[in-house]
Amino acid sequence: MSEHNTSRANEGTQITTTQQDNLNILQINLNKSTKAHLELINGLLSLTWDIILIQEPHVTSFNCIRTPTNFRQVFLTNRGRDGQVRSIIWVNKKLETKYWKIIDIPNTNDITAIQLKGTYGKITIFNIYNDCNHSENEIKLRNFIRENVHDICQNDNDHMIWAGDFNRHHPLWDRNEDTHLFTRKATDAANDLIDILGEFGMEMALPKDIPTLQHIVTNRYSRPDNVFCTQQLTDQLIRCEVDARIHPPATDHFPIVTSFLIPQNRVTESPSHDFCNVDWEKFRQKLARRLHDTTDPVPILNEEQLDEAVRSLTEALQDTIQAEVKRKTRERMANAGGTET
Repeated sequence: MSEHNTSRANEGTQITTTQQDNLNILQINLNKSTKAHLELINGLLSLTWDIILIQEPHVTSFNCIRTPTNFRQVFLTNRGRDGQVRSIIWVNKKLETKYWKIIDIPNTNDITAIQLKGTYGKITIFNIYNDCNHSENEIKLRNFIRENVHDICQNDNDHMIWAGDFNRHHPLWDRNEDTHLFTRKATDAANDLIDILGEFGMEMALPKDIPTLQHIVTNRYSRPDNVFCTQQLTDQLIRCEVDARIHPPATDHFPIVTSFLIPQNRVTESPSHDFCNVDWEKFRQKLARRLHDTTDPVPILNEEQLDEAVRSLTEALQDTIQAEVKRKTRERMANAGGTET
């Protein structure tokens, strides 16, 4: 980890830009469940994940989508039009904004994308909800990449990640014994996806035979969710696996965690003071003693005396804060509730 820049936002607080080695991605289909959505966003997500890819989030009655603390939500231009939003991306606020941008895919609520840039080149991440009843989203994805090939995959330094709920079943990723999934219709639909993967040189990052869903009614396992990336990224892949330990309730999809050995520029801020948990009586006594130790009050007759009085009062307040107000822990900073956007 190497430090690039440090600036003082205010007294007692430092904002630092650092470069850390891993890119950590979490993805899950929340099944439009309020319970699953709230359970997820109330966790300490910002301590672990750089990017969170959500399929079928819960949308409130006010057409809002709750976002976890310390994350920015990637909005769809088409949001709320032509059906329900089924794809969103949350980007950790620690990722410096000048090193990533939103890629807008028009006329869909089912595909969101961002593009990261750094010393490695560019990585475009697509979060995809693929409807099980048609292939329209696959066609939109393929056409969008073809039309924007110079910005997305022009050379060997341009990479892609496709992740999400593809709703396709095939022996290439499902378990061989799950033959009930391999109907002629299902196989034909999967072959269309495989053709598109081949066109853009995408390789499967999540190993075969790992189920990503356990049906709520039948308890059968299947593999509708997947992760694909360009060949160069597979060399930097640290892990891509299902993690049932962080599985929220009320969704039959399992979380998929993916990490790449790819450095990211992050902004970190030292913990702020926790003014919600202060013994104010003790604080006032300390401040009174500190003010008593300063020079006796005198009438302020000119600008110089005013500046000195302000400086003296500010020092007394800052000294008292440093002595009596504790800093927030990382957990309290990360778990301050979500927002609606």
